[in-house]
Amino acid sequence: MSVDLRSDSGLFRSTLLHRLNVLGVHWGKLTDSGRSRGTFRERWTMSWEPEYAVRLVENLVHGPTIEKAANGRLIQMIGATTSLDALAALVQGAITANLSEASTAGLAALEERAARSSECLEILASVPPLADIIRYGEARKTETARLSGLLERLIVEGGIALAYAARDLDAQASTALVGAMRKADEAIKLVEPAQDVLNAWRNGLATVLDGSRSTALVAGCAAHLLYEAGHLSAEAAAGLIERRLSPGTPVTEAAGFFEGFFSTAGQRLIYDESLRGAVDAWLKSLDEDAFIAHLPLLRRVFSHLDSMERRRLIEAVLGRIRRLPVGLTPTPNGDEAWRRHLERLGPLLMSGNGNG
Repeated sequence: MSVDLRSDSGLFRSTLLHRLNVLGVHWGKLTDSGRSRGTFRERWTMSWEPEYAVRLVENLVHGPTIEKAANGRLIQMIGATTSLDALAALVQGAITANLSEASTAGLAALEERAARSSECLEILASVPPLADIIRYGEARKTETARLSGLLERLIVEGGIALAYAARDLDAQASTALVGAMRKADEAIKLVEPAQDVLNAWRNGLATVLDGSRSTALVAGCAAHLLYEAGHLSAEAAAGLIERRLSPGTPVTEAAGFFEGFFSTAGQRLIYDESLRGAVDAWLKSLDEDAFIAHLPLLRRVFSHLDSMERRRLIEAVLGRIRRLPVGLTPTPNGDEAWRRHLERLGPLLMSGNGNG
């Protein structure tokens, strides 16, 4: 079922289905929630289960109507929630379902928690749901002025906390922080905050990049976000990667920086010869055992490329290799040798499987 939020009937249907979801009655499920945000249209898959009637009766404890019951249940959930990111998600749900009482309670709890929070990960995780409300609130006629100030404060606090949060992390914590950084950065781009707020966020990224104790994976992610924002030139990025992947750098640190920078930007290697050259030099510096050990890393990084992009990357690499050093000439069967070489490399680099 397609719902147009610009019409009164469409907005009513959407609000009802969102309220039912709050009550655990999943009569309708959004089929494109990740793709349709920012539009005035939602697509739902409808399916009624007999147990939903029982759940509606059970939720009478929260209120005599669907609206009151959904408000009551969300307020109860808000009272039991202590983490900033979980509160932000509940506020997003309350506003989406047009539950004014729960929205008011959630905003108050969110502001109180934000004033006491210093945990970088939960600060960053709270940014995307709040940014969604602000950026896409027009579809539901949402009042976002109160949220905008809170969001800008969280962005600034997140940027300040980054420098400390990036230090001496293990693999699991590094991966979690990198994921939060990328999602927060995407959300910040959506809302286009004031320049001083944006500068505070980018200064935080730069501090991570320059920090001697910053974990390599997180530093690589920070470098990529600054590069995409235009605060790190192509020449500076190539020089940075060349230093970070130099033979004197421990292999694990070099691999972490490589993954942090390229795991969502592998296509850059197709077009940017200087970046490709720095990576090429690093891979050539690895001995056979180290290279084989890092094949799963290469697969993870290049799994974001589609089949055509992977083939173009291979062709770019082979085209660069074809420029032979002075004094060497190609063998008579050179084309056939390159074809066999490509057949061997293809399954390794084009595999979407992250297993070694």
